[in-house]
Formats: sequence, C-alpha cells, structure tokens
Amino acid sequence: MKRLFGALLLLAFALLAVGCNDTENMIGITTVTNPASTTPGQEDQNGQGASFKNSTQADFNEEDLNDYSKYRGDWKIKVDQDEELYRMTTLIEYYGSTGIHIAEVNQSEIQGSIHCVKGAPSYRQAEVSFSGVIEEGILRTAYEDIAWEYTGTMELKFEEDQIVAKITRDESEPSMWGIPEGEFVFVRALATERVEVTEQEKADLETFLRPTAKTIMVPFEEDALTDEIMINFACKSLALGIIDSSAFGDRVVKGADIVLEESVLNDISKMYFNSAVKEHRASAIGTYVNGKYSVAVLGGVIEYPQLQRLLRDKENPDIYYAIVDYLFEYPEEGRKLNYQYLIKLQRSNSDSNDYSIKAIKEVEDPIDFALIDY
Repeated sequence: MKRLFGALLLLAFALLAVGCNDTENMIGITTVTNPASTTPGQEDQNGQGASFKNSTQADFNEEDLNDYSKYRGDWKIKVDQDEELYRMTTLIEYYGSTGIHIAEVNQSEIQGSIHCVKGAPSYRQAEVSFSGVIEEGILRTAYEDIAWEYTGTMELKFEEDQIVAKITRDESEPSMWGIPEGEFVFVRALATERVEVTEQEKADLETFLRPTAKTIMVPFEEDALTDEIMINFACKSLALGIIDSSAFGDRVVKGADIVLEESVLNDISKMYFNSAVKEHRASAIGTYVNGKYSVAVLGGVIEYPQLQRLLRDKENPDIYYAIVDYLFEYPEEGRKLNYQYLIKLQRSNSDSNDYSIKAIKEVEDPIDFALIDY
C-alpha cells in the first residue's frame, strides 16, 4: 500500500490532477456557465450543485496571441471552499486533484493534459492528453481516454489569470470514472513542499502562535493588518499573560492593571507582524493616555495551538504556511479540536526560525491528517 501510495503521490505532483467523476472527496468546485451550453455542472462532494459563476474572456491583442508560454506549468481547478489549501501541491494526497498541465508551448501550438487523482484513501487516477493550435485565445480539440474507454471534446479558453475548460463526452454509456464533464475554471497551482521540523522547532512555533487564538485576535487577510488589530493583540496577550511582560523590563508595570509604554506595542507588532502601530490610541480593552496603555489583568483559559503541517512556498522560499489545530481542554471530554487555521508566515532570517505573520485564515473544512499520516 505504501509503495502504491508513493507512486501515485509522485504522479500527482507531476501531473497535478481532483474530483473526476467520483465526487466523494471533492470540495465545492467552481464552474462557469455559457448561455449556449446545456452541459450540466459538476456536483460537489456532498452531491449538491456546484456554485456557478460567469466567466469573462480577456481581450487578446496580437502580442497576447503570441505569448502563451506564460501558461506553461500546472493549474488547479478553482473551488469555492478553502481554495488556497486546495491549490497547494503538497496537499494533493489529501484532497486529490483535477488539474491541467501545460507541457509544451510553441507560439500558438500547445501540448498538455488534464489529470484527475482521487483523494485519500483510494487515489484512483485518470489522464487525457491534448494538443492543438490556439485561435483567438481558444484551443478546441478532441481527446481519448484509453484507460477508461471514452472519448470527447474539450475547449480551453486562455484568459488573463485563468483557463476556462469546457469538456464533453461522446460515449453513449457514461464511464464510471474519468475526468469531469462540464465547464470549469482553472487557476495557478501553488507549488509547496513539506518542511520537516524537530520537536523543539515545533514547540517554539506553537509557543509563538499561541496568541493567535480566536479569544485574542481575529483572522485577517494579507495586507489588511490594522492598528486596531495590533493594539488589541498586544494588550490582550499581555493581560492574559500569554506574552511574557518581563521581557520588556520597566516599560511594563504590573499591578491591578498592567501599564505599558507604547514602545512595547511597537516591539510586539514588530516581533509578530514585522510592522508597527502608526497611530496609538485606546483599545477595546484598555485606555491610552500620555503614551501609555493601561489594561486590566485578565483570567481564563484559551485554546492552544498544535502544528499539523509546515509548508514552504517553492517559488518564494521565505514564505511558509502553517496548518494549525487549536485545541481546548474540556472537563469531561478531554482535548477537542475547536478550529483550524491556515497561517501565512514570512521567515525573516534563513539562519533562524524567526517568523512574522502575514495572514490568518480559518479553514472551513478542517483537514483530518489521520487519513494520510499512517
């Protein structure tokens, strides 16, 4: 089983191919509709109709028509749920994949394939190759899946940052397996690799990420970090004792309230977000007077993080993605998963394990790593 799994996983990385006709492990595929088409949309993993979106073809000038080399590489089918995770090549073994691989581009001539790999635990696969000449941004070609014994046609529309595919079949009796039939949007795959961490590195990263629990801060998109988020983050972390105030010397005074200089917030913001507060002001839990914050000491128990995966962006080596479970200790039930975060990190120094947080996103459908960690 391990050998089969390894072979299929290697194939998946090379081909980037999900979903296919077996929809058991698919997640909300984004399809597009064409008013002139009667092709039914693909269903999602719960058997519900996928979300339909209109697709606008990009305007192609003469230069665009002669520059299809930018499409070379791997593309993943667009989904409506946990899209960033689904695009990651490292997670094909969990999600499976439906993808387009553009292998060769010679001006307007193109060769490639559409591939499907079923997610855990079956890992079934299908592949069809295609080739042809792109005319006015569209490739129209026939295909044959010899393994699953069906033929059909496909139309690939090359737009600005996506490929829209229309796939049909010719057979009278539908195959039980194969690439999906319908209209779909494909976006660039996110090439990642798993980072092996030591127990100490794992513990250090979990300690660093502990203040990111929901009770302290809210998720935020990249480039959407605000002064309010950073101020609340620092004040709550110090009030709860999650960040050790002794590290800041006499700039933090503890009593019934915690009084801290604004420079402490700048230091914490620099440490966690590689940023600084632009305008200091009162927070939701504390006051701000004459360059000092005053926050009441808080009590209570918060969730604690457990690192499940650390992934590196292969095209941007200083960018990492941490998939983190946040657990809570219940009196009678023990530790239970409350939620899972995808945290985008930037490594500040290649010779150290110092990270800054670029974005935090809650995973809509938490990954069960027990399905692939055996």
